[in-house]
Amino acid sequence: MAKLPPNIRPLFDHESVTPIIEEKEQILEDPKGETKRIVKRLAAIVEDHRLSAIPLGIQFQAADLRLVINALRDHAKGGTGLPIQGTRDEIHSHVLTRLFEELVEEPSNILFTTITGPDTTRYDAMNPSFWIECLDLMEKTYART
Repeated sequence: MAKLPPNIRPLFDHESVTPIIEEKEQILEDPKGETKRIVKRLAAIVEDHRLSAIPLGIQFQAADLRLVINALRDHAKGGTGLPIQGTRDEIHSHVLTRLFEELVEEPSNILFTTITGPDTTRYDAMNPSFWIECLDLMEKTYART
């Protein structure tokens, strides 16, 4: 393996194919407000999926959202999240898996900015612990029975 320049970190550990994931501390001015903003964004995605599931005969319920949230938490902690546990049949599994696949991309779509110099800004994807906080609020708010 070629030696990397000192200012570039390796993407993978030399003994494994597991990516090196460094969780950076993200300082947010209003973490509670940011969490609510993200949950509102996630709720819109869930609503779109709920509406698209109706023609398939699936009435999306709070229990379904809990199943997806549990899979997302598993993924955030390093698991695969799939297959989603608790699905009733193939169509139900498809609907929940599609929702999972869309929501699992959100932490990398929501960027936080850090001013690193007078003319420079760094953009970082949401870290897993903040993502789990958002999922917790999502469950508390929308996945009640």
